[in-house]
Amino acid sequence: MPWFPEEWIDEVISRNDIVDVVSEYVTLKPSGRGYFGLCPFHNEKTASFHVSSERQLYHCFGCGEGGNVVSFIMAIERMEFVEAMKYLAERAGIPLPDTSDQVLYQQKKDKKQLIIEINRECAKYYHQMLMKPEGKEALDYLFSRGLNNNIIRIFGLGYAPNSWASARDYLNRQGYTDQQLIEAGIVVQNPENGRIYDRFRNRIMFPIINTRGMVVGFGGRVMDDSLPKYLNSSDSPAFNKSVNLFGLNLAAKARPLEYLIIAEGYMDVITLHQYGFPQAVASLGTSLTSEQAKLMRRYASEIYVAYDGDEAGQKATMRAIDIIKEAGCKARVIQFPNNLDPDEVLKQYGPEYFRELLVKSLSMLDFKLSVLRRKYDLNTTEGKVGFATDAARVLAEVDNHIERDACIRQLESLLGIRSRAIYDQIAKIEAQGKLQKKIPRNRTGNNRYNKNITNPVILKPAYIRAEADLVNLMVQGSSIAEKIIDMLGSLTLQEPLYQKVVNIVKSLLDRKTEVNEALVLSYLEDRNEIKKLVEIFEQKLEYDNIDTYLTDCLNQVEMGILTKKRQEIKNEINTMDREGISDPVRYKSLLKEMEELNHRLSAYKSERRESRE
Repeated sequence: MPWFPEEWIDEVISRNDIVDVVSEYVTLKPSGRGYFGLCPFHNEKTASFHVSSERQLYHCFGCGEGGNVVSFIMAIERMEFVEAMKYLAERAGIPLPDTSDQVLYQQKKDKKQLIIEINRECAKYYHQMLMKPEGKEALDYLFSRGLNNNIIRIFGLGYAPNSWASARDYLNRQGYTDQQLIEAGIVVQNPENGRIYDRFRNRIMFPIINTRGMVVGFGGRVMDDSLPKYLNSSDSPAFNKSVNLFGLNLAAKARPLEYLIIAEGYMDVITLHQYGFPQAVASLGTSLTSEQAKLMRRYASEIYVAYDGDEAGQKATMRAIDIIKEAGCKARVIQFPNNLDPDEVLKQYGPEYFRELLVKSLSMLDFKLSVLRRKYDLNTTEGKVGFATDAARVLAEVDNHIERDACIRQLESLLGIRSRAIYDQIAKIEAQGKLQKKIPRNRTGNNRYNKNITNPVILKPAYIRAEADLVNLMVQGSSIAEKIIDMLGSLTLQEPLYQKVVNIVKSLLDRKTEVNEALVLSYLEDRNEIKKLVEIFEQKLEYDNIDTYLTDCLNQVEMGILTKKRQEIKNEINTMDREGISDPVRYKSLLKEMEELNHRLSAYKSERRESRE
């Protein structure tokens, strides 16, 4: 159970309507008694993400994700339960409760906030140093790269002096301790001799600012050929380089924001902004991650990849477009001439030329085929066959058959190979993929290929199915919940998750709180448990008489308990038979108990047969 007071949780849930919350991330359209939209958790073209205002639940019929408003925020914002509850409380204007556990949470919050304050002060210091005589070389370097004072100010660029303790000394004077600076990643402590020194020295400093305007970390760049060329802050409670994007704080303010441009470097982003492309962002010294792609999806559905034109940049582009597609965005690739990068293109050719490159950008499919084409000599039969064969593999992954058909016709014209042959090759590849199960996305993540694949059916014991049905029914309202709880009496469900639900429902009934699905889910923190329960709640049970149905379920539960008990006794008897009967009294007692259990199980089975006749 969460440490927040139960009454407080109830209020937070009731004050955050799930349709309103989900609508901040997904475009929902009314349909029947609920709303449908494109799932934010996997890539799809047909809306299968359902939100019920009546039940205050969401469920995706494609990937299976589901839950209530709390689990939605946990999933979409990558928050833990406590963070999600706090987020929703702040959204509804509800103050945090004053409890002993709240003190621990407040301490963690204060630590994160302290790091952000230190980063802010340090960013001010670095910027001040850039404008002082000590920063002349760095400022001249930025001017030589074509940046002006205004863009330097907008991005808050700075300079870390060539000193072992300049930032440390400054922040110490502001009242921050060495331990706090170590936790913030501003300074580093040598584990061997304990010496403390500045992490960033003689570097251009790029503050990394989140969309709330908080400085969460830094990137530092050398002005010569020293290595590493770029150095980022270490991960901390305030910073994780795999889930942040440089420049997103500014790009998110662009209106209208119809697309984003993802570049490789900080300088590329800054130059793009200076030349009139405020949609530019960059990953933080690492390859694009799925978390960063999903973050971009929150702001735009179309992403232009503007990586360097050299071989390394093109390889990175190939990886990035797949990640972007998996995140549910449309990817396009900007092709730069002469192996140039965006910074160089803008300076040599200007913004209008860059806009032309945007217009002429390649779709994901066209880019992949253009890369393949460079590998083959199309003046030879061998080259044409090789290119067509590899192209068929790429086309087999294309969902849109119209796009696939248009591309095949182009290949027919280019290569002189009949389109029928290419179609046959694609069909062969698809058949092999289904037979050998070579498409990992069929099992996890993106489920759009699952239509023709049948997962093995695992039959659960009857008592487990009965427990699931009881759980499904008891969350439908206080009246039926009370009836089921009374019928269960002192029985404990064998499935731990189902018993957890029973305990939650008991607690709600004791407090005279109306029982419903969404409220029950709010007392669970594990997303897998929430997802499992939503799948159960989505099942429609069929019965003629509710009392008869409940009695039947209860009998199955009791039979499951007795069967388990009988197996335990049987195992003990077998052990005694094998190792010798050291306790005849115990042995006789076990045999008698086994006989009683067999009799009770036979009676249950007879009752079930009679009820069906």
